[in-house]
Amino acid sequence: MHIRRYFTSGLIALLSLVALLAIYVLITGELGWTELKALFTALIGFACGLNAITCLTCRYEVPKPWMAWTGVALGILSALLLLGLLWLDIQSRHYWQVNGVVLIWTLVYTLCLLPSLVKLEGWKQRYLIPLTRACSLLLGALVSYAIVWGVYAGWLIRSFSVLCILVGFFTLLLIILHRRNQHVAPRLILTQGENDLYMDTSGRYYRVTPVE
Repeated sequence: MHIRRYFTSGLIALLSLVALLAIYVLITGELGWTELKALFTALIGFACGLNAITCLTCRYEVPKPWMAWTGVALGILSALLLLGLLWLDIQSRHYWQVNGVVLIWTLVYTLCLLPSLVKLEGWKQRYLIPLTRACSLLLGALVSYAIVWGVYAGWLIRSFSVLCILVGFFTLLLIILHRRNQHVAPRLILTQGENDLYMDTSGRYYRVTPVE
């Protein structure tokens, strides 16, 4: 809770900084390269903090806490690479490629974490969440391939478009179904497993003790 509070406080501070910089630019009318770099620096920091909070929100829902911290680490690495690109004026093609690939996989990793917050029933939990993650991973792989090899063929652009539509569709579908289930009385359905343990539809294990 303390870690999440620190990230939230930092995110509010960065958001305030971005707002103040934008107001300063609008009032003074001065929009030089230094002001732009400062504004983009604050925006990058804000995006990094938002990604960290999103990943840390999932840390109690994923099998291992390090999975959430991996998303935080990827976000920090992406932010550092972007800041280096912004302030050091790096012209290396390989640096741009590494930067692009890390940024893409940071977004893909966070997209794959988010469905862990969604609680559905039956086949919806069993199929929709893996399908959403599979589309996100395939999209990340194709974009990385295009960045590294410089391939922008027509079939690749069409594949990007189709996968972006599918990722957006499945993500919205999961959110809508999750919100709809919150208005329904929850039902706990357990299936007996090994070692006197029971498992619900989401894969979480329970130990059942008779009251009488």
